[in-house]
Amino acid sequence: MHTKLRTMRLFFGMAGIGISVWAITVPFTKIRFNLDDGTLGLMLLAGGTGGILAMPVAGMAISRWGSRSVLVAVGLAMGLLLPGLSVAPSPLVFTGLLLLYGGLFGALDIAINAQGAVVERMSGRLNMSGFHACYSLGTLGVALASSLLLRLGVSYIGCALVSAGAMLLILTQARALVGKAEDEPPPARHLALPNRATFVLGLCCFVAFMTEGAATDWSTIYLRFSRNMPIDAAALGYAAYAVAMAGARLFGDAVAERLGQPWLMRLGCAVAVLGFGLVIFVPLGWVGVIGFGLIGLGTGNIAPLVFSAAARVPGIAANHAMPAVVGLGYAGFLAGPVLIGLLANHLGLGFALGVIGAMLGGTFFAARVVG
Repeated sequence: MHTKLRTMRLFFGMAGIGISVWAITVPFTKIRFNLDDGTLGLMLLAGGTGGILAMPVAGMAISRWGSRSVLVAVGLAMGLLLPGLSVAPSPLVFTGLLLLYGGLFGALDIAINAQGAVVERMSGRLNMSGFHACYSLGTLGVALASSLLLRLGVSYIGCALVSAGAMLLILTQARALVGKAEDEPPPARHLALPNRATFVLGLCCFVAFMTEGAATDWSTIYLRFSRNMPIDAAALGYAAYAVAMAGARLFGDAVAERLGQPWLMRLGCAVAVLGFGLVIFVPLGWVGVIGFGLIGLGTGNIAPLVFSAAARVPGIAANHAMPAVVGLGYAGFLAGPVLIGLLANHLGLGFALGVIGAMLGGTFFAARVVG
């Protein structure tokens, strides 16, 4: 079991590598094709759209071949496709590749969480927050490694090849994962529509991912233009968010064992709402950085708790519940930055962030669904 847990952490780290490289691709693509922000934003919708479209297919594939086989297949395809994003000859080709890459990552997300839920069940202990901590560490590791390689004169294509090589190397450890025979067995009704519990879990995931999208896309902009921080200092807002999220996940399983999963989620929502309060109502840049850190600390364990609960919903197989829950989460990640932009244009960026904070406050009262 220790080998399975260790390998599962490696694979979550691989997923973090896959999504982080995508994020680093964005500024290079903007520069390479001389794109304006509007055009780039429309192109980036392709990645999330591909992910949402692929998730139901991934659930059916897991039913037929098992989560390990799907995980290895899509991981291999992602590793091979990744360098292609950096050499796409035109914006149209890049958008097509991004649609495909987003679909592969959506399938990977379903397969890896389904596999993680089975390993967690077999271990008899909570492990999902720790798995997602490795995902966060993978994203941070790629950001640091890419920054170092670029400073040393390595080209962006070279950085992409290094990251793709790391993903393919991790795939060689797939034998230690759980095979199809040990996957979550389907209930008597093989095909089931999402029930009320699945829908509520999906809404919680929607809010968590919407918050992540807001912090990713708007934290630096808010601190730069609403709190007049220099751009290099304003970037610390997202850094604080990402580091705090990783830290929260590292200790999330132990806290959940002690307090219970619903109370960990309630505590996280309360901390995140406090963070939004500091960001919005205290007109000091460094307080805003602390606030974004508290948002990451508070929301870090919401998605792992939701994914773990999705695998335990009575009457519906994990490979059916997981796509519904994660699909709603992806919709939140896509809708969040757009919603904030629309609200900010009319009511100000602070008000827009406050709406996300209020939605997290509502999630506080839905926390019992993860118990």
